[in-house]
Amino acid sequence: MKRPLTEMVFMLLLMLLFVGCSFVTIERCASFYQSMLREQQADDQVQLPYLVLFNRLQNVPADQVTVREWAGTECLVIQEEIEGRTYETLFYYQNGALMELLTGTEHELDLTAGEILVSSQPLSFELESDRLQVRWQNDQGPSATLSLILKGGAE
Repeated sequence: MKRPLTEMVFMLLLMLLFVGCSFVTIERCASFYQSMLREQQADDQVQLPYLVLFNRLQNVPADQVTVREWAGTECLVIQEEIEGRTYETLFYYQNGALMELLTGTEHELDLTAGEILVSSQPLSFELESDRLQVRWQNDQGPSATLSLILKGGAE
């Protein structure tokens, strides 16, 4: 039994409509996913460094934390005594990343020897007695601020 030509053309058009709608739906979903991914990556530039610093500073006494500048780079410094020796842990921004460097106080400081913790937006530190503020910057100005009240004194 042969189908009339108009019926076959109609079926073919319906199939083309289905394929076209499927393609448009997939393209829109992919575009939405890429947009979400870009937003998440931008958020990670602040959220991950924020969590790293928050976790590291959570139980550090205020008298062990300072903000210093080395070779034009602002550093958050935590001074600790480990097995009778004094060490400094420096956190700083370099080449698009939050860096960490653990060094003895008697060693020469080389910021290029630091370890990359996470990629980050540029950041700055401000310390007033036991209150620390970390500000992330983007092209439009400050994008986020972490405010911590550090523990008072050595325990």
